[in-house]
Amino acid sequence: MAAGSLLRQWRRQKRRVVNLPAGLARRRLKPVRAKFYSDLWLAAAEDIGGELSIAPNGLTQIRKGDRATFLRQSNLMLDSEIILIVFAIKALHYDLMVRKSLRLPAFQRFTIETLKEAEAFLEAQPGPIVVKPADGTGGGHGVVTGITTPDKLRLAAQHAAGFNPVLLAEQQLTGACFRLVYMNGEFLDAVRRDSPSVTGDGTSTIAKLIKTENKSRENLDQIKALSPLILDQESQNTLSANGHSPKTVPESGEEVRVKLAVNENAAAQNHIVRASVHPEIVDMGARLVSDFGLKFAGLDVTSGDISAPLLNGNTYFNEINVNPGIHHHYLVANPDQSANLAPTLLDRMFTNETGTLQL
Repeated sequence: MAAGSLLRQWRRQKRRVVNLPAGLARRRLKPVRAKFYSDLWLAAAEDIGGELSIAPNGLTQIRKGDRATFLRQSNLMLDSEIILIVFAIKALHYDLMVRKSLRLPAFQRFTIETLKEAEAFLEAQPGPIVVKPADGTGGGHGVVTGITTPDKLRLAAQHAAGFNPVLLAEQQLTGACFRLVYMNGEFLDAVRRDSPSVTGDGTSTIAKLIKTENKSRENLDQIKALSPLILDQESQNTLSANGHSPKTVPESGEEVRVKLAVNENAAAQNHIVRASVHPEIVDMGARLVSDFGLKFAGLDVTSGDISAPLLNGNTYFNEINVNPGIHHHYLVANPDQSANLAPTLLDRMFTNETGTLQL
């Protein structure tokens, strides 16, 4: 399909809901996300000797002595709105990271109109590439991995452009995905985030296993994830690369990776690895967020060995998330090693009088 035809098709689809079933699935998880963060901050406020209340606009207020802070889920009163915008624009903050001479994945900006540039980028890469929206999304929305052919590239571009017309093509890295969290340049925690998967029962298709998994994620009494597992172009590519399709019936006990992108995983796929991160990586991340003036940030890296020095472990810096979700550090397979981030964040804020108001 020519780029012009693809552009016309995208413009037609842009007027529709991008993915109605996905939107409905995410809506069903909203009460789960709300309860998780409500319980989390209530416990954290009690831990630091503070009091929690709900403000008229729905924000959570935590008061301690003559100071107070307001928050919404993992969004804290620390970094400015402009900083949030800058680091939400992936292409812009990649440029900032390039200036730091960090090891980054190769990338190419493009749009539907300039698809030829992405095709040239794909041809120049030794392996698969990733396509994602360059701005305005989070949580892995619109991301497609495992792109190896021009046809897959066109499909991925069409999917991602439903979220934002400016796109990024990236080198697909090998290695595990890690999130390192910093506050005011202090390293607080690290979690390895593995790809989401389902386990076969010998009779159900992968599509049905995903549906069952999503139903279990709606359980308010045993929260395991805050996002649904969406069967989309990204999952189609991942399944196809391993000889599967949504109609495949895995054997009983067989674990099937559904996506390479980790954003929709669950507690079983998250592992606290704070003690394993090499000091060189910790220090580089601390300098990076401090140089950028970020008060609360999550640094995403891909590494073959997070315990090795930067070059020895084949470690790449991917992106920086301002006001990162902290549920990844609680919904884990090894909760006994949790850093219990929420009270730590509040304690630093009230002690240092940052992100708080004088009453």
